[in-house]
Amino acid sequence: MSEPPVTVLGLGAMGSAIATRLRETGHATTVWNRTAARIGPHAEAGATAAASIAEAVDASDLVLVVLLDHAGVRERLEPVSAELEGKTVVNLTTTTPGQARETAAWAAEHGIAYLDGAIMAVPSMIGDQSARLLYSGDERAHAAAKPALESLGTVEFEGTDAGLASLKDMALLSAMDLMVLGYVQAIAMMRTVGVPAVTTAEEVRAWLTRMLPHGRELAAIVDGGTYDTGGQSVDFDRAGIASLITASREQGVRADLLEPHRKLLDELAATGHGDSDWVRVIERLTIH
Repeated sequence: MSEPPVTVLGLGAMGSAIATRLRETGHATTVWNRTAARIGPHAEAGATAAASIAEAVDASDLVLVVLLDHAGVRERLEPVSAELEGKTVVNLTTTTPGQARETAAWAAEHGIAYLDGAIMAVPSMIGDQSARLLYSGDERAHAAAKPALESLGTVEFEGTDAGLASLKDMALLSAMDLMVLGYVQAIAMMRTVGVPAVTTAEEVRAWLTRMLPHGRELAAIVDGGTYDTGGQSVDFDRAGIASLITASREQGVRADLLEPHRKLLDELAATGHGDSDWVRVIERLTIH
């Protein structure tokens, strides 16, 4: 039995990888892109080129959207809302949780089964099970889209709240970003004495590899909610981070990446929590 047809809107690096994989796994694939030049290679490889979004949407009951941003998604889909009624739309454009929920509400108003997605992979990983594809939203949309999505990577359905996939994506990317900033800070400090960046990067990798498993211990403290395990305290950590800041500045390196940590610890100490586990800083991150 042949695979169901799929339409892909947007042929940037990720959209092109997705369209190629779908075509290669037996899906009749229709493609559209604002810049027509990007359509040519796909058409030559066997995809159907659509001259307009309306034509592209009309070709398939499953529409994957891989555009630049949230504004572009709404700009492109609004004019074809009537044509999309009764179809399944999977938005793979990077959006925030709030934007995902906004689009989901719009889709529901127009009778569109909507799924919001987040791709935790680079284009070259599409089609490999190492690519994580997070989805959330309409369960009907998930059921309809799952076979096609599974050809792209490992599918993880987060729940019916359309913002959940984006939330997990943004949370994990935040962790990655802060970790990479740590690499940069360490490299900046060590290169003041002539140590090559690659050498420091390897040292950091080895060190973090040993330390990462302790993240579970920190999570257990947070879930416990008391912050009184007798582990590393706020006051102890304040002294430690102060030393890191001083060491950076002694070497002529700015400590801007470290200062926010000290600020949170100082706030905790000022409110009488100097003896608490330092991970209590998580309570300062919630905006009340």
